[in-house]
Amino acid sequence: MKYEILIEGGFTGIPKVYKGDIELQDKTKESLVEAFDLKQTPENKALRDGLQYHLKLIDGEEEHDARFDETNLPLPIRQFIATISKEKK
Repeated sequence: MKYEILIEGGFTGIPKVYKGDIELQDKTKESLVEAFDLKQTPENKALRDGLQYHLKLIDGEEEHDARFDETNLPLPIRQFIATISKEKK
């Protein structure tokens, strides 16, 4: 599965970009795709210095896009980002 993650905002405003391929277990992949398909709440305009997450997953012919902020980021996606960011250090 290919992924692209862009994290913008925060106090410093320095964006972080993660791109790559990762092998996921079926259960993990399923929960991640379900989180992408959740009804996304509107962006919180009052969030100062908050992080914005722009995510894309590509699994074969399937492509999933989502945008979240730090107040509405689903747990499976938060865990996925934590895993990716640890691997890229």
